[in-house]
Amino acid sequence: MTLSSWARVASILLASILAASCGDQKAEPKASSAASSDRALPETPAQRADSDLVVVVRDIVQLPATGKGAPLARINTLVPAGDGSPRLFAVDMDGVIHVIERDQLLPAPFLDMTRARGGAFVHDATEKGLTSVAFHPDFARTGAPGFGRLYTASTELASSAIAEFGSPDPGGEVSHHDVIAEWRVDAADANRVDPKSRREVLRIAHPLYDHTIGQIAFNPNAAPDGADYGMLYIGVGDGGDTLPVRQEIDSMRNAQNTRTLLGKMLRIDPLPADGRKYTVPRDNPFVGSAKHFPEIWAYGLRNPQRFCWDTGGSGKMFIVDIGQAQIEEVNVGVAGANYGWSEREGALVVNRRDQNQPSDLPKNDAELGFTYPAIQYRHDLGGAITGCSVYRGRLIPALRGKYIFGDIASGRIFFTDAAQLTNGKMAKFAEIKLKYLGRQRTLLEILGNDSRADLRFGTDAAGEIYLLTKRDGMIRRLSIAEH
Repeated sequence: MTLSSWARVASILLASILAASCGDQKAEPKASSAASSDRALPETPAQRADSDLVVVVRDIVQLPATGKGAPLARINTLVPAGDGSPRLFAVDMDGVIHVIERDQLLPAPFLDMTRARGGAFVHDATEKGLTSVAFHPDFARTGAPGFGRLYTASTELASSAIAEFGSPDPGGEVSHHDVIAEWRVDAADANRVDPKSRREVLRIAHPLYDHTIGQIAFNPNAAPDGADYGMLYIGVGDGGDTLPVRQEIDSMRNAQNTRTLLGKMLRIDPLPADGRKYTVPRDNPFVGSAKHFPEIWAYGLRNPQRFCWDTGGSGKMFIVDIGQAQIEEVNVGVAGANYGWSEREGALVVNRRDQNQPSDLPKNDAELGFTYPAIQYRHDLGGAITGCSVYRGRLIPALRGKYIFGDIASGRIFFTDAAQLTNGKMAKFAEIKLKYLGRQRTLLEILGNDSRADLRFGTDAAGEIYLLTKRDGMIRRLSIAEH
């Protein structure tokens, strides 16, 4: 769109703000959403702040290659167990969770999904595979129900079991199942999962191969006596990009359909005391609504592969949502929020037949109840957003309290003040420059001038940030900042 078009959108949004402030807003039962005044302004060059911040990048470890060419290792997430140990757990989408201890890769895998699940586990060059691992907050508490328990998100053959939630595709198409499973650590070896301990928690039929289940995580800020303690958050994509095969964006309308779990953030208790596979927390925003599945915590998302919480400051939750053709976005997590997809892509109206021709927001937009991003950028910066972490480490004082995100394709890394992020207020953000082996370089240059970074982020228990690049299977740590 032209700058004048962006200006027209801003004008319409301002009018919406004024109109919303003078009228009553109706909400769904028990849903808490962003205030009506939180209306997004489209990303403009003025949102990008200049920065001379240079961060040193250090190689830590390279994962074993699972392919002959790039990507060498489909490393997707890197997390600590939260048990006080120095271990980090690196997830390769091809089915292996590796253990890294004091910057050394242990020889045996923590979990090999191909051995544990055999032919039921499905992975390929798409978004299918082992996508995430989450350790129960009671993982290290001997005698607690969650002691030694962890959870995985992965994809399996549709023929491997019956899904509790069927495909919303009118034609009945099913590519695979998105699966949440619980595992226990081997009683004789803390660096190994007992493959026989698997207990299935949740299974969702997924119509197409992409926009699958993404990250799973527990809120690290939840107190043991709090309502959010032990509640598992699950990011699920909208079922797949239907434009290439059906010439229509989100042809199944999954993201706005609150009777499917696709295109949603979910919240469940994966370890109920009554022996059920899982239960729905009583304080979920749509409990009691006949129009919504109660597992839904927020909706209107296209591909929410990553989310996180600030472990200091306000404790806010942040969700990154990969866009279609126009906008990549960072959202503040709000229970009951409707983030707009596929009616909206960022602060633009989606043209379902032509992804390159979005339109301005309507004059009555404030009445429609959409929650707009805290940050959005167009595709001149990259093609697919990833995140996310609020830096609370010690190695880079200049980044403390800053929200870190980046772009999967271009490898560019950005930061902004986490405390200022508010849905619809469009915070300024700046780019981090990288220094590697004594020279300032882009991440693509570090990768040998590759055309794609395949960037993801990880964090350790101390809050330090790691760069994960599938192209070369490397894990690198951000270190001392320079100005």
